[in-house]
Formats: sequence, structure tokens, C-alpha cells
Amino acid sequence: DAKKKIETQREEAKTRMEAAREEAKARMETKREEAKQRMSDIRDKKKQELATKLADQFDNLNKKWTNHFTEQLGHLGDILLKIQERADIAASNGKDTSATNAAIQSANTAISTAQSAVTAQAAKTYTLDASTVTTTDTADTASGQEKLIKSLRTAFQDLHKSLFNDLKVLRDGAMKNVRASVQGALQTLSQVPKVDDDSDNISNY
Repeated sequence: DAKKKIETQREEAKTRMEAAREEAKARMETKREEAKQRMSDIRDKKKQELATKLADQFDNLNKKWTNHFTEQLGHLGDILLKIQERADIAASNGKDTSATNAAIQSANTAISTAQSAVTAQAAKTYTLDASTVTTTDTADTASGQEKLIKSLRTAFQDLHKSLFNDLKVLRDGAMKNVRASVQGALQTLSQVPKVDDDSDNISNY
């Protein structure tokens, strides 16, 4: 029953994350079109293609990493389930598993908090804001082209910094808390006297 409940929760989390992405995508559609229009002012076709590729790269990277974090949470959830199963066996044999159960509850809360944080991150968009790409010259002139490229480069660097700062906060915050919480639950389980007499060892976590 616990495994089935966890699987249902995971599917619901994935559905919420995809819905958040689609909503964000729809919300930013106008901004994306404005960015494409601005990049079409680049006369050098190779540079224009590169700029277009970069513009799509940030949201794709965000999707890749949020999917990765979700997979990690699933793996850690599986480990926690095994810990719960071992604790239940130990308890049925009359051993005190209150500390382990409390640690498991704490880890479950950490997983839920992290999944919400991952969903929130998935809903973020990293789209070029065309209004920030300004030049003092018309894009038809050589100097205008130079300034346009420079302005776009700065805008892309800002997007890159913003994306990876957000991912770092998630990785070193909510995700790190989950790993520590699951490790803590495993440690409390190992402190139950002769717990390994009750089930298979999963100390390879």
C-alpha cells in the first residue's frame, strides 16, 4: 500500500510539473516572439542561428535539470521505502523503532518540500527580454550590428547566470536536505539493536 501510494504521488507530481511548464510556456509566448523578432535583425546568418539556438537552450536546460532532480527524488523515495519496510519488521519483532519512524517522517516531509521546489523551478522561464536588447544605432549599420550582438551577448550571459544560480539554490538547498534526511533515517535504523537479524542489509546506500 505504501509503495502504491508513493507511485501515485510521483505521477501526480509529474503531472503538476508538466502543467506548470505548459502554463509558463503559454504565458511567455509573446515574449518569445519579440525575442525572435529582435534576433532576426542580425544580418550574419550564422550568428543569427547561434543566437536562436542559445535562446532555446536555457529553458531546455531547466527542463533537463528539473527532470533529473525528480528522478533523484524518486530514487531517494525508494530507499526510504526500504528503510520503512525494515523498520516495520523490526517493530513487529518488538524492537523500538520510534527514532527511525520519526526520521522517516522527516525525510518524507523533505521529499515533499523538495518536489514542490522542483515544480516551482520547472515553472520558471528563461526567455530573452527583447526590451533589454537596445542599441543607440540602427541595426542596419555596421556599428548597430556590433552593438546589437554585444547587447544580446550580455543578455544571454545574464540568463545563464540566473538559471544556474536558481539550480544551485535548489541543488544545495531542498535537494541536499532530502539526501541528508534519508541518510539520517538509515543511520537511526542501523542503531536499532540487531536490526540486521530481521531483514536483508541495505547498507550499500
